[in-house]
Amino acid sequence: IWKGITTSFGSAWATQQGVLKLQSHDSKRLFISWPWEMSKGILKLRTQETKVYGRGASPDDAEQLTSNGSDPVVCNKGTYVPYYYSPDGYAALGVVGNAGEKPWGHYAANYTISKGIVTWSFVRPFELYLMPAATLHESTQRLFDLVGKPRVLPRYAFGFFASRWGWESRAYIEDTLSRFRQGRYPIDAVIMDFEWFTNESDYSFNSSGKTYYKDFGYNPVLWPNPKEQFAAYRKDFNIRVGLLRKARLGNTKLLELVKEKGWLLPSAEAGGSWPQNVSQAYAQDRCLNFSDPELREWYSKQQEHYLDDGVEFWWNDEGETMFFTFHWWSAAEAATLHAKVPEKRFFSLNRAWSPGMARLGTAVWTGDIDPGWKDLQEQPGLMLNWGLSGAPYVGCDIGGFTSNSTPDLLSRWMQLGAFMPIMRTHSTITPWAMPHWPWLWGTKAAASIRSSLELRYRLLPYHYSLAHRLYQTGALWVRPLLMEFPADPEVVEMTRQFMDGNILVAPVLNETSERDIYLPKGSWFSLRASNITQSLEGCDDCQRIIHHPKGPSIEKKSNNLFGGDQQSPPIEGPAYITGKAAFTEVPAFVRPGTVLPLAPVVQHSDALPGGPLEVQVYAGADGEFDLIEDDGETLSYEAGGVRTMHIKWTEASSTLSWEIEGSVLAPGLQGFREIFVRFISGTDTFTSNTRPIGITGAVQFKVEVEAAPQREKARVI
Repeated sequence: IWKGITTSFGSAWATQQGVLKLQSHDSKRLFISWPWEMSKGILKLRTQETKVYGRGASPDDAEQLTSNGSDPVVCNKGTYVPYYYSPDGYAALGVVGNAGEKPWGHYAANYTISKGIVTWSFVRPFELYLMPAATLHESTQRLFDLVGKPRVLPRYAFGFFASRWGWESRAYIEDTLSRFRQGRYPIDAVIMDFEWFTNESDYSFNSSGKTYYKDFGYNPVLWPNPKEQFAAYRKDFNIRVGLLRKARLGNTKLLELVKEKGWLLPSAEAGGSWPQNVSQAYAQDRCLNFSDPELREWYSKQQEHYLDDGVEFWWNDEGETMFFTFHWWSAAEAATLHAKVPEKRFFSLNRAWSPGMARLGTAVWTGDIDPGWKDLQEQPGLMLNWGLSGAPYVGCDIGGFTSNSTPDLLSRWMQLGAFMPIMRTHSTITPWAMPHWPWLWGTKAAASIRSSLELRYRLLPYHYSLAHRLYQTGALWVRPLLMEFPADPEVVEMTRQFMDGNILVAPVLNETSERDIYLPKGSWFSLRASNITQSLEGCDDCQRIIHHPKGPSIEKKSNNLFGGDQQSPPIEGPAYITGKAAFTEVPAFVRPGTVLPLAPVVQHSDALPGGPLEVQVYAGADGEFDLIEDDGETLSYEAGGVRTMHIKWTEASSTLSWEIEGSVLAPGLQGFREIFVRFISGTDTFTSNTRPIGITGAVQFKVEVEAAPQREKARVI
């Protein structure tokens, strides 16, 4: 006898013998299981698929989207989770809770797929959450429905962060901030490694720690007057400061206290990166058990004075002690903030993650990666796989962390970073590596890096609006091409390029500057957002467009597709694009009907609006976009404190119209007040005059074709 529950999106059924059945909303059977072998900790589900999506990733499998299993663990450079989406039409999340955590960041539930069977192995108690979902796109929405919608990060988090290990002194800090501003390299925050609070590494400390070590103080060489310095850096440079924390203690008296309270973990931090090396473990009997609510309350109080001083956010490192350490650690930090300033958004940047952390306001970076082209090539795949698994805000150590980078590598990495959810450079201490400050890498690289940073800030209102959509609907904005083109076999495993909202990004990821671009079926414009794409002048073979399928076919040669005042016609896909890319070129494409809001170039996010809003429209189809603005700092958006500008392009009348709804004053002085429209046709680009936005408005272009030569011209009516 089947007993179960029915919802609007599907139903689940079970028998007394432990057989499970899942059905879609239209009663299609998605799977049926063998009897649940609870005593053995095994559940077997029948499947028609051999691969699933959404397990997480590490350098081992970053460049593939599918897998046949997951053994969940958090580690430096790799995170795997107890989740998957099956093309059978459902997603699954296995939960064992804190009791199922194992030392070294492992988790006591995993799954494998073999011979038509999905086998879950687990310790009790075990809960399996099943989510009918017809598509991969829908699966992430169902996952966020379950674990919590990702909060919108503070607006500054959509800018640029500069980080390093090895800040030397107060004078060095202030010289660095000055050089960013004097060189007009846009930036919102700097991040400091452990030297901000101590001048001694604790890796060699034993379980007793050191009597003189201060876990919750400042290094006076860098921070002789913390309150004064934090305030001055915000006032004089418009730069915020984020500081590193580690999930352990080094002070003898504090260690004695937490040992007496029973607040320490029995395990240490695993050594190495990926894969972890337990034989090199460190900080035994010094790692905090953040799953204990009393420890979290104590820790939160120790951190209070930092918020009073002016610390903006935390960078959480080396917390792969237990599977949920980063979650509970961020929860403790959020409690500190909300006890002081309840309405302010929390933000932390973490080296590993677990599903559900994004609802706290967290982001993640991909660990201590090397400065090499291989590591650069892995970053898009890590970002995409982690997004599919529940971590939508991903960044990386741009330029590589562990040793010295090169001007070309750093420049290409910055181009990728401009489109990632989090854009942050990082480097190890001198003399092992030179800091990734633009002015240190030569004039050519510095100019390219400035261009990437300017692009980042031009895209800020676009990305910020997409983050609001993620919060509202659970729809990933940085996602694999597979989610946009599910019927295209060329993109099933593609990770080297990705969708950023409506933008197809195909970054250059090799030292020879060879393009490796695939455009799916349809028409594609090269993106025209200033300094995004640029072709090589005087190049006989700058670009080859080879229409799909591969093999003998028509080739078109062009050296003007990525630049010039005259707009090149759209490319018809499916097509491959190869050839040499210019040093500053970031191949990016949009389809007809794309509506793209862009800011002027500003030097930091608080400088918005900085001038009129530019709305680009790419001709050939109807299109729309919701520009969403708020105060950028508080949680008021959760109660409706947002201004939404519904922007609509009507192709038949060549008209861009808009209507504002919601809290008109929500963005305050950072809200856009003026607008102009850039209309991009198949042969030319036309620009309207600037006008006030108002509650409603419209711009109409009158497009005419000259008889000879055949060329469009337009005027605003």
